[in-house]
Amino acid sequence: RGVLVSRGGKRRLEVAPGVAGSRPKSGHLEILVLSTEPMVSYDASISMGLLRLGENLKAKGDGFRFVDLSHVQGVERRKAAHAEVVKSRPTHVILMTPDASLFAGVSRHPVKIASMFGALRSKRVNPLGVKYGYLVDIALKHLIPLGHRHFLMPFFGRKMKLRESMAAIARIAKEQGVRIEVKLTSMPLTTENVGGFLGAGLARGATAVIFPQWTDFMPAIGFFAARGLEFPRDLSVVALVGNATTRVYAPPVACCLSSPDSIAQQAEIWARSQKVEDEVYVSVFQQTWQAGASTGPAPVKNES
Repeated sequence: RGVLVSRGGKRRLEVAPGVAGSRPKSGHLEILVLSTEPMVSYDASISMGLLRLGENLKAKGDGFRFVDLSHVQGVERRKAAHAEVVKSRPTHVILMTPDASLFAGVSRHPVKIASMFGALRSKRVNPLGVKYGYLVDIALKHLIPLGHRHFLMPFFGRKMKLRESMAAIARIAKEQGVRIEVKLTSMPLTTENVGGFLGAGLARGATAVIFPQWTDFMPAIGFFAARGLEFPRDLSVVALVGNATTRVYAPPVACCLSSPDSIAQQAEIWARSQKVEDEVYVSVFQQTWQAGASTGPAPVKNES
């Protein structure tokens, strides 16, 4: 096995002289998932997707471990992440909701790195998960025929710039000839902050609101109630990525439902081919779109 040796003041994991090293067999995968949140904190589709990934890998003779590092922070988290990599000797590491400390504990090891639910300033890291461009495209194909042409899309509490998704949304709006007002900010996801953006947008004539996630919709409920707004009478509401709760809410909110299989498949494809493919997500979301009762014809303003 490799041992930690010092070379010029920098710690490197390598085989020291006189020590017999071991390497994974050719083609063998050993995936280590390090998370700053416990498994139960993720949406059911995410946690089930990780479990499905582990089952798929182990069925093929590969390895999988999920490690919760939420109990440590800062330097201690870096040390714990480093220790887990030394212990598991993975070929690939997936960082869940990563921070700088988690990445620092892994970055010096010769492993392939991907992340979910977080942005890291490193070209070594491959972002996994959902991209919002194709989700907006799915929603617009249902909303435009109902007469909607002006949309609001609030991204609050975001530290990531989402450059790829923002560019795709702008391109789709131009191609479809519609207006999508996007608010991407790190401001906290509160009723007051979201309401400020929605109120001004609705006053400008927006007829539909597209929330990225179901959790983004929750703070807006108080704003709609205070304004006496009902949907779909006054506006249409979409949560691009929903869950079972969206079907219970009255009226049911239009959404796409994620799939554990799509999460597991994308991660495994990345590990085996070093490519991040979105096709599996696109096909799943197209099939799981549910209009519910929160979308309807764009309201017609009475002219005096």
